[in-house]
Amino acid sequence: MQRILTLSSLAASGLLLSACASLGTPAGLQAGQTVAVVNSLSWDNPLTGKRDGVRTSWPIKNGKIAPEYFPLAQLKQCDADGKPCAWGVMRAQRGAPTLAYVDGGVDLAVSVSIDVARRQDARQGETQTAMAIPQDVAALAGKQCVQPSWKLKYGKVEQVELDYGVRYQVCVQRYDAAGKAIDTCAIPFI
Repeated sequence: MQRILTLSSLAASGLLLSACASLGTPAGLQAGQTVAVVNSLSWDNPLTGKRDGVRTSWPIKNGKIAPEYFPLAQLKQCDADGKPCAWGVMRAQRGAPTLAYVDGGVDLAVSVSIDVARRQDARQGETQTAMAIPQDVAALAGKQCVQPSWKLKYGKVEQVELDYGVRYQVCVQRYDAAGKAIDTCAIPFI
């Protein structure tokens, strides 16, 4: 009986110590600070020629953030040979990255994929959208997946260029206990 009590006490102590160890402040953060991943997917608007896209911020919860599905977008590519421009519809997503807090930032590995075709549809929850390029217009087609890995310093923007002028940018930003940004991520609001 004494042996069972001793083993039970050791197991309970080990469980308590492991729980306490996981409740600490992540490396490089002060008590009360939190971190968010700010990212953007952008492209040239085919009608205006200006940069267009989506910028979002995802608070890191329990060392994770959710995958992101970007809205459908039209792309256009014109060659210098005088042929009519080709158009395409892009469906893009960012997978759930792997994250690790390090002193001064976050190690981040992510997967970003784009699928460009004549027609695309997307369903998110109760919302379904579709977009198509007319049959009499030259169409773009292609798929690309990149899996960059960065040692992101707080406030420093990293980016990767994809096909058809699509750009993915990412940055990590700290917030104080009151929710005020400590770092600035110079990713434009689009």
